[in-house]
Parts: sequence; C-alpha cells; structure tokens
Amino acid sequence: MTFTEEFTQALRNQRLLMKRRPDRLRFRLLIYLIWTLGFGTFFSVFAGVQARNLGTLAWWSEQVPSNMLMSLCVTVCFFFGYRGLELLAPQRWLDAIISWRDWRSGLFFSTLSICLALLGVIIGIYIIDLIWGIDRPVPTILSSAGFWRQFFIVSAIISVVLTLRYRARWKQEVLQARVTEAQLKLLQGQIEPHFLFNTLANVQSLIDFDPDRAKLMLERFTDYLRASLGQLRGDTTTLAQEFAMLEAYLALMQLRMGERLQVTLDLPAALRDVELPPLLAQPLVENAIHHGLEPKIEGGRVTVTARDVDGRLHIEVADDGQGLDGPRRRGGNGVALDNIRARLQARFGASASLELLPRDGGGTRALIQFPLSRTAP
Repeated sequence: MTFTEEFTQALRNQRLLMKRRPDRLRFRLLIYLIWTLGFGTFFSVFAGVQARNLGTLAWWSEQVPSNMLMSLCVTVCFFFGYRGLELLAPQRWLDAIISWRDWRSGLFFSTLSICLALLGVIIGIYIIDLIWGIDRPVPTILSSAGFWRQFFIVSAIISVVLTLRYRARWKQEVLQARVTEAQLKLLQGQIEPHFLFNTLANVQSLIDFDPDRAKLMLERFTDYLRASLGQLRGDTTTLAQEFAMLEAYLALMQLRMGERLQVTLDLPAALRDVELPPLLAQPLVENAIHHGLEPKIEGGRVTVTARDVDGRLHIEVADDGQGLDGPRRRGGNGVALDNIRARLQARFGASASLELLPRDGGGTRALIQFPLSRTAP
C-alpha cells in the first residue's frame, strides 16, 4: 500500500477497539502527533481569545508552549487509556462496544474521553507549574469554578464535533453495509462454480488412466452436491453443516491425492450450532491443498479446528506444506481470500478478520475470527 493508503487505514482503525493493532507504529505515532498539534492549537487559540492577547509575543512565548505541553499530556493519557482498555478488557466487551450504533456509543466514548482529558489536563498543569511556575497554587486552580467551566465548555465543543463526525461515518457505513449485503450473494456465488469446475477437472483427469477411480470420485461428488447445494443457496449455515461439507470435500481430495493427503477435523460439540456465512473455511482448505500440499512430493496434513476464545469463534485451517514463502502456483490471485474478507465484513463488520500466518514447524495457518453466535435451541 502507498503511504496515503496506509495512513488512511490507520486513521480508520483508530476509532476501533482491537487488541492487536495491524497498523505500523510510525502511522499511529503520526496520528497522535497530529492530535497533539491540533488540540494544542485549539487550546492556544481558546486561551488567547480569553486573554485577548491572541498573536502577541506573550501569546507565542507563554501560552502556545504551555498549551502544546498540555495537549501532549492529554494525548498521552488518551493513548494509554484506550490502549489499556483494549489490552485489559475481554474481547467480548470490545466487540459489544464496537457494535453500538446508538446513544450508548456516544455516552461511553464521550465519558471515557472526558475523564482521560481531565487527567491529562491535571497532569499538564502540574508539569507547567514545575517548568514555568504558575501565579496561583495548582490546588486553587483545580478548585475554582472558572477552571471547571472552561474545561467542560471545551469538552462539550470537542464532543459535539466528534459526535457529528462519527454519526456521518456511521451513516456512510450503514449505506455501505447495505450495498455490500446486496453483493453478498454474488460474492458467495463466485465460490460455487470455482469448486465445481475444479472437481470436474479432477474427474476428467482420471477418466483416461483410472476410470474406476474417476467413477468413484463422481459418485462422491454427486453425494456432496446432494447434501450441500441447499446450504450454498442460504445466507447462513452452522459449524456442523460447514464441517460436514468439509469432510465431503476432503474425501474427494483424498481420492485424488491418496495417502499424500492426511486430514484432521476438530469441532467441539458445544460449537456445532454456531451460525456463520456458508463456505468460509472450504476455500481456505482448497488453498492449503493447492498451494501448500500438492507441490510437495510427500504431501502432508491439513487440519481444521474451531475454538471458542474469549467469546470469539476461531476457525483455523493449518497445513504443513511449503508455507507462505514457498513458490506460488499459477492461479493464486487472492480472489478467494478477498471474497471471504468481504463476506465477513458484510456480516460482522470490523469485529471479524481473516489472517494468513506462518505455522510453527513449517506450513501455513489461515485464521478466521468473529463474535460467537448460536442458533436458538
């Protein structure tokens, strides 16, 4: 990505709560630097208007440095406050807060922001008094009605501006979600012919030199279609149904690869009724076989697991193939991964993710995460 794209993405992620930040540190520091300069300029102008010395030498030499320092203290408190919340709070709390699109969100973020800003202002006052000295004692300043009036006026102005900004973004996100939801079936439908064509190509490759095996594969393929096409046309499936489809698909692949393909499927009974969009894991399994295991002469193992991790569903597809650094096979253009990410975004928003990671001991891990949801009993 370009600098502008990375910065825009980091800015977009800044208003989300996430335990592991995907943005590079330089972009996060740049955002906080912009915040510091922005708040410092606002405080300086506000103080200059109040003192009626805006633009004078005294304003530049006294109020601007002190307000910039005050702004830095506020920004630091914001950083540690929100980052501490992300790291210490359970993931399910963060998911719930992100999902709010009503008064609760405004109340939570405004209250937390005002508390952190107040802490930063108090720390800033003590540091300013330590460096430059203040005419009145710090406790006297903090106990005066004028200080609290000014603080809440500034807080109200910032809260209103941020609320209007976030409301505009939320409306845009709702509109985008509707558009994406309308495209969901089209995106999902792209997977079906991809799988069908690949399987038929496998059958065709076996007809000439192993017709009995080709016939068996075609029979397995027919059984798979009979069991799965109804699910493929729906908007939602369950983990039990998804794993059943994976089992049928992997049985087809084992007919093709024989002993070169070993399979492990691990679905805890407690997660069988968890709802999810259909065909999330199968493209990942297909990629693991096509890009990871087939290029190896000895083949390998593909393992699919589902776990409940702090109120979030983790679906992991792991293989001990050639890994992310191995030579890419032709046809690997990332369409399947983009498809999965788009469908996760349409269904779960920013609380869902898909990551490709190196596997310990060699190979690749594909990890899907999203908040847990179970069907009604």
